[in-house]
Amino acid sequence: MTKSFLFNQLPAVLCAVAIFVQSSIPGEQIPDFELFSHDKLIHAAIYFVFAFVLLHALRHQRRFPYLSEHALVCGVLIATLYAISDETHQFFTPNRSSEIWDLNADVLGIMFAAGVFWKFPTKEI
Repeated sequence: MTKSFLFNQLPAVLCAVAIFVQSSIPGEQIPDFELFSHDKLIHAAIYFVFAFVLLHALRHQRRFPYLSEHALVCGVLIATLYAISDETHQFFTPNRSSEIWDLNADVLGIMFAAGVFWKFPTKEI
């Protein structure tokens, strides 16, 4: 693995894997913390982080120049499709639910990340 991949693309891959793993946990196995009562805020925060590292990864990859040149639009589209697939995945996970309001919170986090990324673009590490 190159240093560029480790610092530019791997965080997005790890974030996507972490979201998938967390979505695979059956509902009865999720601890009942008071923090989880802020469900939509947590959705937005998780997808903010995911979208931001994804945008960084797309901007600083070299294999597909189109993705790099259009990282903002492609990143928002990819992150939104991933959020849709995540909510669909939760529909089939025991004792989990798939809600449009969760998806809305995910997309809000993605759009906020896109705005921050647009205003403060990252440099390659």
